[in-house]
Amino acid sequence: MKTKYRNIIGGLLSFLLFSSCSDDALRVVYPHSTPVVESSAVSPSSFTYGDSISFTAVVSDDETPLSTLVLQLVVNDQILLSKTIRTAGYNASVDTMFRIPFENDLPDNAEAEITLTLTNVEGDETQTSVSGITGQRTYYDKLYMVMEDGTVYTLYPLETGSDQYQVSGLELSNSITYKIATALTSENEIDYSGYVWGASDNAIELIEDETGDYITTEDVFLRRINSVTFDTYAFETTVTGTETDASGLYSSDLSDVTVSGESFKKVTRTLTNGQGLTLYEDFADDDIVFNLDYFDRIRTDSVSFTGETGSYVLYYSETRKIVLVSPVSQTFPSVLYACGMGLGYPSKVDPEATTSWGFDNALQFILFKKVDDNIYQSTVYFDASQANFKFFESTGWANEKRSDDYTLPASLIQSATDHGATDGNWYAADDAVSGNYRITINLSTNVVTAEAIDLE
Repeated sequence: MKTKYRNIIGGLLSFLLFSSCSDDALRVVYPHSTPVVESSAVSPSSFTYGDSISFTAVVSDDETPLSTLVLQLVVNDQILLSKTIRTAGYNASVDTMFRIPFENDLPDNAEAEITLTLTNVEGDETQTSVSGITGQRTYYDKLYMVMEDGTVYTLYPLETGSDQYQVSGLELSNSITYKIATALTSENEIDYSGYVWGASDNAIELIEDETGDYITTEDVFLRRINSVTFDTYAFETTVTGTETDASGLYSSDLSDVTVSGESFKKVTRTLTNGQGLTLYEDFADDDIVFNLDYFDRIRTDSVSFTGETGSYVLYYSETRKIVLVSPVSQTFPSVLYACGMGLGYPSKVDPEATTSWGFDNALQFILFKKVDDNIYQSTVYFDASQANFKFFESTGWANEKRSDDYTLPASLIQSATDHGATDGNWYAADDAVSGNYRITINLSTNVVTAEAIDLE
């Protein structure tokens, strides 16, 4: 039996060896030779970044068929473009067009070069180049800063031939969201047939259509932005304005935004734990409830910040008379998220649940601030008629906290099982009363408590 298997294996090895030799025998082996670029040209020789140019060449190899011609456009020691062209046969004529990329840091009147690498089927190469090419920048009479809400501001060059375009005399929040466009439509909207700068991967880049993200520029050391300068060379925005009064908070510093279809105002500030803030203008109103988990009201015209030191977005609703807090960069374990139905922020004039199943804006979810190791707390308006929510460690629905795993305040919250559900959501107890509550969740002991809060 062993002899039989040895014969089979030996036969297979012989077959494979024969097949390999047969493949080599079938392959045509050409002599090594030197492919030749007989001629090459670019038109126009002076191009503008973003425009298209034509390239022509005649290539040949008398002894060995050609394989590929690789073009690389080099400007300012940067490879802007790499293109591979098939060149089958012993000779070929190339006639193609390609668009010159428009990127940041491309100088005006820059010497450019196209390097050519011609390869035959045996891997032999010839390298040459086309020089005497010049890259030119475009300068505009004006640019348009189009805000996310559709408001348009016109930027003009600081001087003739300048890459910097500026608009001044503004009264904007210290955080702005916008795109920069070279042209507008008749409806005063962005014309995407021109150049448009937007955001991609947290950097300013040229975008092709309306799906591109808006740019966000903010300066937490400013109360408001008075001028914006955009640099078409560096793809950078700089702002100047009125410096922040670190000890004050002015309602006029906030810009208009829409949150869940509601009108809000917002501002981004760097706040320090224990920092006192004097309230000015609309904020000096006892009816306005500053987020109770981040601010202590000292007097009618002052509050003290109780959160971690960092940058925060403050959202102010004139109708609800509330100020919400959203950390710019804090994530779990600094905060825990609750979303679903039946939760909202306490208000003296318009208490209402605003949450939903999602994390798209500040009203959809409630932030529970870390108050101790594995302990999180938030003061919420609890709507007993619709409470149905759940806790998560991130806005990506990570590590949900199922109600059946926790000891709950029986007068306010019941588990999914007690509610007759299997989804692990947190439901209102049968005899729960709507109102403002400070809810604390301990992730170590799995105990949840709730305390009724009087806003007066």
